Amino acid sequence: MNINWNITAACNLRCSHCYYASHSREGELDTEEAINLLASIRSYFGSGTNITLGGGEPLMREDVYEIIQHGSKLGLNMMLGTNGTLITHSIASKLLDSGLKEVIISIDGMEECHDLIRGKGTFKRSIAGAKNCRDAGLSLVIDPCLMDENVDQLTQILNLCEELGARQCRVFHFVEMGRGGRNRAGSSLNLASYTKNLYDLYDEQVKRKHLEICTTQGCQYWVVLKQAEAEGKFIPDFYLREAPGCRAGIALLSIKPDGNVVPCPLLPVVIANVRDTGLDEIMRSEIIEKLRRRDVKGKCKVCINKDLCGGCRVRAYIASGDYLGEDPLCGEVFMR
Repeated sequence: MNINWNITAACNLRCSHCYYASHSREGELDTEEAINLLASIRSYFGSGTNITLGGGEPLMREDVYEIIQHGSKLGLNMMLGTNGTLITHSIASKLLDSGLKEVIISIDGMEECHDLIRGKGTFKRSIAGAKNCRDAGLSLVIDPCLMDENVDQLTQILNLCEELGARQCRVFHFVEMGRGGRNRAGSSLNLASYTKNLYDLYDEQVKRKHLEICTTQGCQYWVVLKQAEAEGKFIPDFYLREAPGCRAGIALLSIKPDGNVVPCPLLPVVIANVRDTGLDEIMRSEIIEKLRRRDVKGKCKVCINKDLCGGCRVRAYIASGDYLGEDPLCGEVFMR
């Protein structure tokens, strides 16, 4: 199981495409609650569970090192999702000493494009942060958010991943939510651009076998890999190792700063709150059960690749208000 835990909504940046609408810290789990939650995760899911601490910007929490250290001592794989701008040499070393396994840094294109999206000067600071993590001995993942403004910079982004020594490029396709929905309405990829991008990702993966290229909510990418496998072509190791398609509620659970639990960081369907509901009850909830069964609707329900892909539940929710609805970014090429 992968736990994405937004430990704070606070952030040092105001990125134009952020899915957060507010960065208030009101109601945030305190240190004691955070430590108790780690113990609950260890008890229910076991050691080796992956926990990604995100935000906002997780380094805005003063107790982030204590949280990492405690989780690491419990045998949990602690990771950090960050914009990278605050990571100095000393902070990178402190993260490593706390027991952090991996840092995931968002870089959304080359300098001009990245700064346009995230703020002037952020590209150089994020690159410096990534280099500091690499030099400290932390595993590095680059996490670009692709949209109309930067999708044509994919090759350059992947070149940068290699230059930085990243083990993985984890592509996120922009979804118009929160501040991003207001500031960049119309910037999300349409079906044609999204489809082309997924096949471009595969072509790049073939050329860069040492760099793992995957997606977060691009669940149709699993169909692209299935098609390649059927033709006897190269497929990356994660295709056989990871839970396929949309992982929301299946291999992924998201915990918000106030303790609310949702199936995916972007899916605003609250299951319960960890302050008053145990993980065992949460994992038996009707929402989780429907996601596990892929109890989806529309063209997703009748698709031959339903169990492999399942359709993005976030895009379905935005399009129809129903998290089990059909994914609007799915064409015929993915349904065979």
